[in-house]
Amino acid sequence: MRRIAILMLAVFLVSSLFAPISASNIAISVEGQQVHATFALSLVQNVTSLPNVSTTVDSSYGSNVSSVFAQSLRDVNPSASPSNLSIGLATTQRGLNLTCDLDVLGVSQRNGDILSVNMTWLPFDVTSDLRAENFSFNTIGSRYFRSVVTHYANASRFVGLANATITGVTFFVNGTSVGAPAAEDYVGNFTTLNFGTLNPNLAQWNRTYTLTNNTTTWRYFPSKLLNFDMQISRKNATTDYVASYGYTATISVPGVGRAQGPILLVDVGSGGTEWVMAAIVILAFVSAIVVQYEFRSKKRRLARFQRK
Repeated sequence: MRRIAILMLAVFLVSSLFAPISASNIAISVEGQQVHATFALSLVQNVTSLPNVSTTVDSSYGSNVSSVFAQSLRDVNPSASPSNLSIGLATTQRGLNLTCDLDVLGVSQRNGDILSVNMTWLPFDVTSDLRAENFSFNTIGSRYFRSVVTHYANASRFVGLANATITGVTFFVNGTSVGAPAAEDYVGNFTTLNFGTLNPNLAQWNRTYTLTNNTTTWRYFPSKLLNFDMQISRKNATTDYVASYGYTATISVPGVGRAQGPILLVDVGSGGTEWVMAAIVILAFVSAIVVQYEFRSKKRRLARFQRK
């Protein structure tokens, strides 16, 4: 009974540790000629204690965030620029929730009823040290993680000595054991606003069309940007220090959208396509009713003929 109680307490502590952190997703929508992106990003970790911050960063904040985003977008697409940029931050000691909203200008062009959207801006990477209330919310790896990993990397050199309190140090990246230098570089180079894993070739994304709301959606599931585990052994106890960060991505357009490489093609005409599709659906429905009626009528006539 005592063992069950201890297990339940452990489950409660772990769940409470990560409770404030939600799943990460990048949602991009196209309405008219406007391209809007929402980045809902979450970091879960117990490598260090992060400061508690809850704030919003936008152009009125007096920071260089807008100019940094503008340069990062131009690095991958010279025509792309951000507008209406806003970043919301909420941290606990064990995690970060970051929400970034922006419109992406200069990437859409209409030719008749066809809107083309150039998605080559997707894999942009913000490398600058961006701060809010003196909290570095982008360069978390170099600012908060590297020193901790370096400390334990140095401590590992004393493992086996008589007075050593640490009896073992093991680093894992994506589930594979790595040496201390590789672990330090891996966590030290981590930034939250790195979207380089988003493949702009939409042929690599999963495409679906939903008739009920007349929407085409592309989904992408890149590998995690941060999947780190550090196991520290002290006498009879081993503690895991983990850091995990990744995201999924969706692109949604109204109507029947298609893609050619990194270019989205959307019919933004007067709605003729939708009427044609609706007519096809209604015709198929009516045809099914007629076929069913004819089948039942034929079955009844056959039954009367057999009774005669």
